[in-house]
Amino acid sequence: MIVVTNPTRDTWASLCARTEQDDDSIQDVVAEIIANVITQGDEALRRLTSEFDGVSLHDLAVSTAGARVSAELEEAILIAARNIKTFHASQLQSPVQVETSPGVFCWRKSVGIDSVGIYIPGGTAPLFSTVLMLTIPAQLAGCKEIVLCTPPGKNGVIDPAILYAARLAGIEEVFAVGGAQAIAAMAYGTETIPRVDKIFGPGNKWVNAAKQLVSADGVAIDLPAGPTEVGLLIDADANLTFVAADMLAQAEHDVVSDVFVVAIGESDVAGLKAEVEKQLAGLPRRGIAAKVIEKARICLVSTEDEALDLMDLYAPEHLIIQTQHARSLAERVRNAGSVFIGEWTPESLGDYASGTNHTLPTNGAARAFSGVSVDSFVRKITFQQASEDGLRGLGPHVSTMARAEQLEGHAHAVDVRLAAWKAATSRSAFIQRNTNETKISIQLDLDGKGRSSCHTGLGFFDHMLDQIVRHSGVDMTLRCDGDLEVDEHHTIEDTAIALGKAFSKALGDKKGIGRYGFTAPMDDAIAHVALDLSGRSWLVWDVTFTRERVGDVPTEMFSHFFKSFCDGAKANLNISAKGDNEHHIIESIFKGFARALGQAVALTGNADVLPSTKGSL
Repeated sequence: MIVVTNPTRDTWASLCARTEQDDDSIQDVVAEIIANVITQGDEALRRLTSEFDGVSLHDLAVSTAGARVSAELEEAILIAARNIKTFHASQLQSPVQVETSPGVFCWRKSVGIDSVGIYIPGGTAPLFSTVLMLTIPAQLAGCKEIVLCTPPGKNGVIDPAILYAARLAGIEEVFAVGGAQAIAAMAYGTETIPRVDKIFGPGNKWVNAAKQLVSADGVAIDLPAGPTEVGLLIDADANLTFVAADMLAQAEHDVVSDVFVVAIGESDVAGLKAEVEKQLAGLPRRGIAAKVIEKARICLVSTEDEALDLMDLYAPEHLIIQTQHARSLAERVRNAGSVFIGEWTPESLGDYASGTNHTLPTNGAARAFSGVSVDSFVRKITFQQASEDGLRGLGPHVSTMARAEQLEGHAHAVDVRLAAWKAATSRSAFIQRNTNETKISIQLDLDGKGRSSCHTGLGFFDHMLDQIVRHSGVDMTLRCDGDLEVDEHHTIEDTAIALGKAFSKALGDKKGIGRYGFTAPMDDAIAHVALDLSGRSWLVWDVTFTRERVGDVPTEMFSHFFKSFCDGAKANLNISAKGDNEHHIIESIFKGFARALGQAVALTGNADVLPSTKGSL
């Protein structure tokens, strides 16, 4: 083992590097295998099976009917299958319909991939557990056809545990073909083996090279796969017997497996090395494991933050955490295929029976890829449907964007519908107000759902603007870039003016609106807000503050905000409020104002009636 104490960050990348795989040297050979399978089909599969596996087969298809295992193994497989199904079934999602704009509905539906191919390695470690890990989520996803390929043993027979697991999973198409030729057969099809749309499963460098080559030709694969690996986060509280066992569990897979340990604080590295040597001596596959342990790295660092940063850079396929408060530390992990928390959670649990999937990204791919799940076996199809009102509201914006991209046909497809339906102007407004002091843009939709995105650089002010939007039921996106290095005054005043103008523009001729609007309590505080969209600007303000600021806003600016709004919207507003907590007083004012605004702009159903005896507003 290689022990490094307090490695500097410029050395971390080299410490995290896995053993280099000389895949380039086999690319040409694998490409030739694939070409032979494409042109010669089953004949090539039989010849290559004889050449690489030393087995002569006439029938490539294999029946699972007679597959038998011991009662003990059967019970274990049944329990594992149940847990895997339970966990993966929880990933199934019903479509959720979202109204993105009034009258415009969007949703997404998962549809199972029609045909998938499953590759199961044989050889010295036949991975029957992978049969469960891949076929169960495929069935839950609704895949119509599942094809399984696995190499025969030297006796020409497939391991009975693989066949039993396939039979348990209801897989009817099983073929005794392994290696790169199996990947080629599933990717392109032969006389016997059907072509599939996506290929899953681990394998050696020949299999992985074949998966990469066929993926370049348009056949989907599960994820980047390489030698298995484990990362371990430990501290002085870790049980060294358990840690050593976990290290060797991954080391016994293959000589190119990888083990990476990050130890925090006063961890007993010497004791860990001694425990590994002790357990290694009794391991049946110690010849393989010893070569992996020889290049395993143990990095001692001082803090949890360093440990997490280093392990996130390594981005392990499997991450085992044996530290004090391991669950809390696990919540901070960003890059890992699967995480095993605490001393009672060996990685072996996830490999077989906990329910999570053991087909995971390796060689740092966990920084960008997830392990296999039900999602891996589905395609996501999006749907959308707009009502006439939906197109009336959103269509003009689509036309504007299409023409900005010089795609007149896209704009025309919207415009002809708007013309045919004689679309009315939507109750929305876009306002830009630029001065030497502020640059403001506001998109306002009166008939919204209370959705807000407000950014002025003043946190408390943004919070109050959000209150207006949420409680009035309008939709608004507002951005103000102001001279806050000078003062808050211009930002708040100009925002209020622009906001008032946006409401005035969106209201149009004001026909059919409620016009008037409210009283709002907020714990100890109560605000009385009366609003009239009268076309005349007036503010009555009866609120007294003792604090100079609330949050990052001077309290004197709140009356100025509402006065500026009245000027922009040409509205009459009467506000009085009192209470013990001035944060609550202000919030009750904004909520009351929002509710009053919502009532005033709401349509009454009398679209042609102007709520005024004067005949104008």
